[in-house]
Amino acid sequence: MKIEQNRANLETIAGSRADAVRDERAAAAEKATEADRSADQVRVSTTGQLAAAAAAKANEASDIRPDAVERGRALLERGELGRDADRLADKLIDSMFDRS
Repeated sequence: MKIEQNRANLETIAGSRADAVRDERAAAAEKATEADRSADQVRVSTTGQLAAAAAAKANEASDIRPDAVERGRALLERGELGRDADRLADKLIDSMFDRS
């Protein structure tokens, strides 16, 4: 019995296997696309994204200002802080009206 190497046959088999792999990948991609379409989606506007970024930065900022604390300590040590309660009350009231 003589076995002939039929190269065309081997290439056809290898090609069909590659085609099958490509078909499987395409089917998987199509399923993923269908799953994406059926899933709930949320789109945030650029204004919303900007607001979220601003809120994140505001949360990062500390409410304690070290420079103001040091300035207050220095004034307290010199006896210049808390001497005039009326002036302090006026400043507090003025600052409340300035914010609105």
